[in-house]
Amino acid sequence: MKPLTLNLLTSAGTAVLLGALTLPAVHELGGGAAPRPALAAAPAQRGFGVYVDPWHADDWAREVGAAPQMVATFEAFSRDRTIDPFVRETERQGIRQVMVSWEPWRPPPISAGTANDGLAQPGYTNAEIARGAHDAYIRRFARSLAGFRGTVWLRYAHEMNGDWYPWAHGPAGYVRAWRHVVKLVRSSGARNVRFVWSPNMNLYQRDGVWLTHMEAYWPGAEWVDAVGATMINFGPARYGVENFARRLGQLHRLFRKPMMITEANTAYDGRVGWLNDLRQMLRRMPWLRTVVWSQLPSRGLAQTSRASQLSWSVQHDAAAAAVLRGIIRDLRRPAR
Repeated sequence: MKPLTLNLLTSAGTAVLLGALTLPAVHELGGGAAPRPALAAAPAQRGFGVYVDPWHADDWAREVGAAPQMVATFEAFSRDRTIDPFVRETERQGIRQVMVSWEPWRPPPISAGTANDGLAQPGYTNAEIARGAHDAYIRRFARSLAGFRGTVWLRYAHEMNGDWYPWAHGPAGYVRAWRHVVKLVRSSGARNVRFVWSPNMNLYQRDGVWLTHMEAYWPGAEWVDAVGATMINFGPARYGVENFARRLGQLHRLFRKPMMITEANTAYDGRVGWLNDLRQMLRRMPWLRTVVWSQLPSRGLAQTSRASQLSWSVQHDAAAAAVLRGIIRDLRRPAR
């Protein structure tokens, strides 16, 4: 999903979510020096996360009535900074898992529309990243994450099999950039970081087209710790849960990695039914380890008349919150 502005995603947000209370202990999965085989062990428990700043964690937990185990955020390379305040507050809240959607670009202003979002950006191309143009920043970011007392799921250059991000240009270049980033992070001592390769499920494409294009971006099993996917219901019938479920099953069978839904959301109309379907899907797919809820403004939707469909908050929707509480409760149960 295209975020509207990265400031919205990491500031003390009002339109975004999350809350979390005390978690069970996180088990270290080990690893470090590059290039070593990625550890594919799933988290000890299934879990639930939300994109929100941790300063508002208590608010979300209180209003929804359940506590996620992970906070998530977007971070662009162009900021050239670490996210130390975010992870320190996350620790203070007692949360021991973080997901970072790490984006190698300078986000275009929303006022410019979305037509040029997928154009290559000089300074941030796959080739430049693979050649080392951002090595100092990547190492600094990795060392910062290494100080977090928990697990960081690093979702680098997500939805690469779409056409709305510049890193989608050239699967071979993408793979080289991915491997270079993984090597740098691992060699920087960030033993708590796990890499999440997160394609889009592109329900507008036929299965064969989707699979062929997506597989071209696969970096190799030793370079990936988990596979994630975006699951957003934009409203039309094609976004029914069963259509997503079919493709999640294909990802699971193809890559045999721990699986995560790295962005989940639904349009307001039909939301309770869709969420109930999601709950049933998760019950029959115990290999889906984590669901991350994302009610964030979308760059794409901001340019269309359908933008308001996702502009609702589960924090203020008792019927939807009740289903989400059930999902969180199910995920907290011991894995079967």
